[in-house]
Amino acid sequence: MKKERTMRIIHLAVALLLTAALAVSLGVFTARQSGYASEIGALYDAAYYASLDNLGDIENKLKKLEVASARALQRELLEGVYTSASVAVGDIATLSGKNDEIEPALKFVNQLGDYCYFLARKVEAEGLSAEESEKLKSFSDIVEKLCDAFNAAGEDVAAGGNIYNAVGEGVNALTGIHELIGAGNVEYPELIYDGPFSDGLNDRESKFLADKSELTREAAEAVAEEKFGGDFTYTGDGALGMETYVFVSGERSVQITKKGGYVAEYTDNSPTSGEISEDLDDLTASAAALLNSLGYENMKAVWASEQADAVYINFAYSENDIVYYPDLVKVKISGSAAAVTGVEAMNYIYNHTERETFVYADPEGISTMDGFERETLVRCVIPTEWNTELPAYEISGLYDGNTYYVYYDAESLEQIRVMRVIRDGNEGNLIV
Repeated sequence: MKKERTMRIIHLAVALLLTAALAVSLGVFTARQSGYASEIGALYDAAYYASLDNLGDIENKLKKLEVASARALQRELLEGVYTSASVAVGDIATLSGKNDEIEPALKFVNQLGDYCYFLARKVEAEGLSAEESEKLKSFSDIVEKLCDAFNAAGEDVAAGGNIYNAVGEGVNALTGIHELIGAGNVEYPELIYDGPFSDGLNDRESKFLADKSELTREAAEAVAEEKFGGDFTYTGDGALGMETYVFVSGERSVQITKKGGYVAEYTDNSPTSGEISEDLDDLTASAAALLNSLGYENMKAVWASEQADAVYINFAYSENDIVYYPDLVKVKISGSAAAVTGVEAMNYIYNHTERETFVYADPEGISTMDGFERETLVRCVIPTEWNTELPAYEISGLYDGNTYYVYYDAESLEQIRVMRVIRDGNEGNLIV
């Protein structure tokens, strides 16, 4: 899942204060000016949040480049920086119209995008030189500071102001940006709280249900009541992209597949209270037992995100010590009673099937970046953007204070994907 942000884009109506026949021209002019200021303020707010979002994406991709060694992956990331920088330039230009202190940031992001575009064109053939890699790392540090400066400006908005006023003040959080960037000009010659592959592979035809028999509505209702207790009432058919029955019991709802009678989705919106005090290992064991009772067997917890009043756990099917990320089931646990308040099994239902035997080369041949502190190595199968599955090695570890998940082709041992863990404002871990 992508990282949640407080995208508070303020939409303000233009106040046209017309006082009919009693309005004098000065009063009408003043009212119009007030309306225009509100409208411009809304545009500044929108530009600010869009800039912050794209700068965060640029920072994330530059951080990934620090551990990406495969040239194809480096090109993909460099092109991503170029794309995000191109979009960010337009929004930063809107902000610079009120305060010329921001112009150095505009120049820097524009040049950074162009530089990454230049590198992307040559990286697969020539690779990145040590000097180019070091320069990208220094740019990453500048973007990180730039994000901090923009975030600081947002504190004024959180206090009830707006960016239009913030960037117009004589002293504001963006004043020092040019000092950060001065030496960085480019010389020319890319959750719910979710873990890796939380979107899974979804080709819209369920492999898992292909050979299953269809249940009557009454039989599906009995499944809902058996699995979750209480009386459920049929309310209609679901709209999950597959045929399901929808049943409701108070604040609880469940969708049961017409074929096979499996729980595709369960939600309990009943009020919960208190912090979860139960140990994560115990919660994981209880959730795994529930999934087993629902017919989702051999599920391994692959990701957990803890908040004060809720825990989100992702389970993936595991067989012969291979984790199958396409076969994912998500569980939410809430409240002091540590009750399961959510189950989402769509990825598993779409993708689980008998698979061929994959070949894994000796992982001793995997090469990681100098300074990368390896923590885990896992054989896995991951979804691809071409709607297929690929056997891979997953290596997690630390590099320069960041946690990464790096994926290598199981046979060639070529690096094929990098994911970085981000700590978000709600104290939950996101992976992007």
